[in-house]
Amino acid sequence: MDKISHDTYRDIVENIAEGIRVLNQDGIIIYANDALCSLMGYDKSELIGRSVYDFYPSEDHSLIEKHLKDREAGKSARYETRYINKSGEKLFAGVSAVPIFDKEGEYQGNYTLIRDITERKKLEQQILNEKSFLDNLIALCPDGIIGVNRTGIIIIFNQAAEHLTGYTAQEAIGVMHITDIYNSTETAHSIKKKIYSTDFGGHGRLEGLETEVINRLGRKTPIRLSATLIYNNGEEVGSVGFFHDLSKKKQMEARLRELSITDSLSGLYNQRYFYSVLKEETERSLRYKHPLSMICFDLDHFKQCNDKLGHLEGDNIIRLVGQTLKQSLRKTDMAFRYGGDEFMVVLPETALSGAKMIAERIRSEFNGRWPFEILCERKDVSRVTLSVGIAIFNPEESPETFVKRADLAMYEAKQSGGDKVVEAISRIGRQDDYEIRT
Repeated sequence: MDKISHDTYRDIVENIAEGIRVLNQDGIIIYANDALCSLMGYDKSELIGRSVYDFYPSEDHSLIEKHLKDREAGKSARYETRYINKSGEKLFAGVSAVPIFDKEGEYQGNYTLIRDITERKKLEQQILNEKSFLDNLIALCPDGIIGVNRTGIIIIFNQAAEHLTGYTAQEAIGVMHITDIYNSTETAHSIKKKIYSTDFGGHGRLEGLETEVINRLGRKTPIRLSATLIYNNGEEVGSVGFFHDLSKKKQMEARLRELSITDSLSGLYNQRYFYSVLKEETERSLRYKHPLSMICFDLDHFKQCNDKLGHLEGDNIIRLVGQTLKQSLRKTDMAFRYGGDEFMVVLPETALSGAKMIAERIRSEFNGRWPFEILCERKDVSRVTLSVGIAIFNPEESPETFVKRADLAMYEAKQSGGDKVVEAISRIGRQDDYEIRT
């Protein structure tokens, strides 16, 4: 192959798309091709003979000086830098520079290939700005945001996630697996399956699933989870979830539920909740063939005390009943203010003999706590006592009949002078079967 002529080399250099310049050993431009002139906005006559420093921002001059010294030391380099065009705009360039030495090894200058990368740098800056915006958004989001890679390792962990779990981002990112955050491995696998299904917001998405996470102290926290799969060029690379803490909501719901089923005066459960519990307990008794008993009692002379001592003292008597029941009952027993001065106690897993003992304990405890003895004597008022009826559930009867039998036994105790425990008849209609215990 014939040698390429000098003119051919010049044509190549002049017509190449990248800018080319040659500097002498003092940093003076001694050659510039057409592409460089177009890039810079100058004619060749305006470039050749000028110092290279003239085309860089003053704050970058120290960096340019270092590059020139590196070339003089024989080092080639590729780097990115800023430059100033004729209009005064600061643009970006990718630079490839090699030193030039003569035959004696003396440094003569450097040869530089320059590519305009301004648009690329703008795009990179835009991406950085967007990333910064997203990072700030993630950091400031009041909900915990946790992202994982395809293998389940945590790669995103914002400040709210730190508060939710008690772990720091440093402890979690790249170290912890998402199964460490959920209550169990089974929970994590179940959630992953739901993301892939179409039942919770569409394939690859999960919306509003209520579940739990566990913090570093082992405490479970209820959350509402919304999550989505993350893709890169069509390939799944992980998922990200928003973890909304439901603790306050659940506490409020529990409190509202408590208020809805609680009598505010006595502090006991109310009548509406009584029938709900009674249904559950009678069904459980039938299913497992275990005993279930009930206590029904009414306050003797309450109306007289309420009228003569005043409604405030009447309210205190109701409170005293509530306190007495809470002190006298087991954890499994449930007490209710059925209405006015009538109360019910449901006794799961309790035979009639056990119900009698508990009823007598309640009656005795209430009598021992009575605080209005002197006031009643002064007002000529009979002290309040309890008329108590007890019954054990008959599998052949309805819950309503069960209540009716206990109520009739209570009525019999009251008719017999009060302050008594009466065992209910086994079936309604046999009035001679009552047993009175004083």
